[in-house]
Amino acid sequence: MADPLMGGLFELGVPDIQSYCSYLQHTRNHVPATVNRRLQALRKFYDFAIDQGWTPANPASDVQLLSEVVSDRSRSLTPDDVARLLAVVQQSCARQADRDWAIFQVLLHAGLKLGELTQLQLVDLDLDAVPPCLCVCDHSSESGRIIPLNGEVCDALHAYLPKRQAASGVDYVFVNRDGNPLSTRTVQRLLHQYARAAALDNLTTQSLRYVYATTVYEKSGDLKTVASLLGHRHLATTIRYLRSSGAQQKKFDSNNPDGT
Repeated sequence: MADPLMGGLFELGVPDIQSYCSYLQHTRNHVPATVNRRLQALRKFYDFAIDQGWTPANPASDVQLLSEVVSDRSRSLTPDDVARLLAVVQQSCARQADRDWAIFQVLLHAGLKLGELTQLQLVDLDLDAVPPCLCVCDHSSESGRIIPLNGEVCDALHAYLPKRQAASGVDYVFVNRDGNPLSTRTVQRLLHQYARAAALDNLTTQSLRYVYATTVYEKSGDLKTVASLLGHRHLATTIRYLRSSGAQQKKFDSNNPDGT
């Protein structure tokens, strides 16, 4: 999907700005806080443009900010929740059961964002390395981050990849029944189906990424390690990401009394 703002900025209306926010949230998989910052920047730009006489209206001012309140379910899962979810996936009789199992293992044990998962290519995997790893790459700039993979992820990928049936020229790891790259919408639908079967309401891919972040922090106690593996540019982002209610927040705050 192309960026909806790639056209003329002064030709856009409220629906275009709403479409852009939806694109950021659902295609680029940005959290509400990031989408809101982009929207606020657009509002300021259009206010400036009005002052300069470049445009008569600010279409971004009529677009509501997204709620940044995150539900408990989307912020954390208990070990029992994770076990129940994985049991449902593992017992699936779906045609693409091996693919689905690999998807959940990568989300849980590599912490990929939804968009990163669907953009993962075969060249990004190095299962023969020591330790095995994958690269979350920006193929246009050759930049990215390296994520080590545990045995569970490797076993899942080794089981799936020989059965992967991709269309000609398709190098993406996860493909649909037609052999084309799996879409973010399809992954979301799969997650909802399995979550419903496991009686987990309001589950999101962000929930699984949070499990990964928490696991890395509990093992390392190092915010910089967590930030590096999640692809966060600033530690403040990682701190906000790890904070949640109850015992997890108390544990984090006890380890970081100055907030860092």
